[in-house]
Amino acid sequence: MSQQNQVLNKPTAAYWLSMIGGILGLLLAIIVTIGLGLLGFLTFSDAEYGFAGFYALGLIWVVFGVWMFVTSILIIVFARRLNANPMQHSKYGVYIIILSIIGGGLLGLIGGILALVYNPQFAGAAPQYAPPPQQQYQQQMAHNCPQCGNIVQPGVRFCPNCGRQQY
Repeated sequence: MSQQNQVLNKPTAAYWLSMIGGILGLLLAIIVTIGLGLLGFLTFSDAEYGFAGFYALGLIWVVFGVWMFVTSILIIVFARRLNANPMQHSKYGVYIIILSIIGGGLLGLIGGILALVYNPQFAGAAPQYAPPPQQQYQQQMAHNCPQCGNIVQPGVRFCPNCGRQQY
């Protein structure tokens, strides 16, 4: 096991949100590329927009869909790398945020932010907020009064029999 993987807590929320955002982006990219691109090619006639207009809208949707497809694939790749190498969470978090902004994925954006604020806990390291070590107090025991010999309970300042002040 490499040094990078020796953390107690993995960035699970960042990983899954980025993965789901990437998968949803892939599905949306397929719909945009095939559905709207084909619709753009088929719905506009030469008479209405001319030859350039016939392909322009369809081409715009296809290019936009391919762009979303590429950014979604990269979000998935960086989410997997984040899960495999949690110590590089800042680098992969920034990559996921940038790709989510330019590719339009809200879940990926949230996942990237969670990757940035992730705080790894190292295996074998002391806990971050360890409680102070327990101090052992000597338990007081009952004792005999030095004047009358009566048994005096712990914490009592005066002997109940003779009234002498205890130490």
